[in-house]
Amino acid sequence: MPNKVLVSIIIPVYNVRPYLSRALESCINQTIKEIEILIIDDCGNDGAIEIAKAYAKVDERIHIIHNERNLGTFGARISGVKYAKGLYICYLDADDYLEQDTCKLALNALTQSLNNPSSTSLNNHVIEKSLPDIVFFGMRFEPKSFKRMAPPVICEPLYQEEILYRVFAHCATPPWHICAKLYKASHMVAVCELIVAHMGENVRLSMAEDALQSFWLCALAQKSIGIKDKLYVYCASNVSITRKIDQHTRDKKIADISRVIDEIVNLKEVPILRANPAFKDAQTHTINILKSVRVLEHRYDGLLSNGGGGIRCLSLYLASCFGSLAFHRKWQTYVRIALALLTLGKIKI
Repeated sequence: MPNKVLVSIIIPVYNVRPYLSRALESCINQTIKEIEILIIDDCGNDGAIEIAKAYAKVDERIHIIHNERNLGTFGARISGVKYAKGLYICYLDADDYLEQDTCKLALNALTQSLNNPSSTSLNNHVIEKSLPDIVFFGMRFEPKSFKRMAPPVICEPLYQEEILYRVFAHCATPPWHICAKLYKASHMVAVCELIVAHMGENVRLSMAEDALQSFWLCALAQKSIGIKDKLYVYCASNVSITRKIDQHTRDKKIADISRVIDEIVNLKEVPILRANPAFKDAQTHTINILKSVRVLEHRYDGLLSNGGGGIRCLSLYLASCFGSLAFHRKWQTYVRIALALLTLGKIKI
């Protein structure tokens, strides 16, 4: 293990056996070697953790943390923070991967953001306070799909309330995903402690959880920078809850989204968040987007109830799409409506 860990990569692992090797290889082969890889074992049952153990035997930078019980994505991410030794933290979902230069390019951006980068080093603790709390970078989707558009990358330096506003109140597709960013570890630790104090330790969320954690991180950040490089690769996989279509999964998604909406509404009770001048605009925009997503989750109700098509199935699909537009307008929703109408309900996405 290097004496100084610059980046801690946190990977929650739950039933991702087909994809984990790819994620780990992308971390091991980073061109910056001063990293650690924290595998958060969230009590899966597909043997994925055995793959992690095999990698850990040959690379001392890999550490496995076993949760006592399944915490879900939200809880697993937060639980891993306390074990991180890096100056910065990067989250990676186990079914995605990083480009090999991710850590190098993000850290280069950090040094360039300092007032006098030629005379400073990331290993100097004196300058830590001047480093940005968040480093944004780009993502791409594999395979490409019009249903998923990469959120904009915020490259220019932002300060205090500008960060929350630009991430949560400014964009039709907000870049509030928790991945494709570096977070200063001291900032992440402080924020996670506040989240646990506010919400408790037993919150299980697997849908819309990014918006909640990211809201805290952006609302309390003092400085952010970004680079346009698309370094995080989001991969479509069968294990993702966002891709499953069945009644149990639909109900779980809606319950999680509703919980996140309630939590974001209740953030007004947190004085340190409410004091951010951008809080109200960001909160309102976020709630509207999540309400739109929640309504849209009902678009397959007809298919789930009778297993087929027909006019009733199409009408329920269209009602869901139009209902979602009452809260937030996205061009993808208009495309969904057009395709369903033009094909008499044969194509529903």
